[in-house]
Amino acid sequence: MFNQSLIAKFFICLVSFLLFVFSFKLNELFDGFALYMTGINLVFIPAGFKLLCVLVGGEAAAVGLLLSSVYVSAGIWDHTAIIQMIYFAFASVGSYYITVSVLKKTMHIDDMLSNLRYLHIVVLSAAASIINGILHNIVYVWQDKVKLNDFFAHSTAMIVGDFLGCFIVIVFFNICIDLAFKLFRSKRHAEDRGISFIAHFLNQQHT
Repeated sequence: MFNQSLIAKFFICLVSFLLFVFSFKLNELFDGFALYMTGINLVFIPAGFKLLCVLVGGEAAAVGLLLSSVYVSAGIWDHTAIIQMIYFAFASVGSYYITVSVLKKTMHIDDMLSNLRYLHIVVLSAAASIINGILHNIVYVWQDKVKLNDFFAHSTAMIVGDFLGCFIVIVFFNICIDLAFKLFRSKRHAEDRGISFIAHFLNQQHT
């Protein structure tokens, strides 16, 4: 049982790592018109995957996201020490993890996200984006990546990018979940009708 739990957490960690790296590479396609500066994008799809992974995977997903954040940072930050990238990763993932942990309990969202509604999506996306945008840029200022005079503008740009990324990904995921539930219910309904028809037919044969 312990081994199964450990394997499951490792799998969640690995999937979260791969999803974030993949979404980051995908998001680079938008850099031509959406890149604000290194580390800030006006349409940041990875933020949505980060929110989704933390919502579904919890602590195990957070570990994978921390590792992936350091990994992608190594490819975009020049003249930056690994410890600085770790600071950025903890600011990024920590803000989402804390926000999701608090809001899931406050809004009574279950772990399977079956009761996730659009209001929840808006609140989660907005809260995570705002906290991350502020905290992340505090770290940027601390590590001399952003000037104090530019703090507000850079924070706002990151908040906008994260919110759009979160909203796009979570809405798409929610639509997929709704369709899956509808298909499942439709299949069950069709099976129940089929069983009823067969039972009715056999009953007629006996009478």
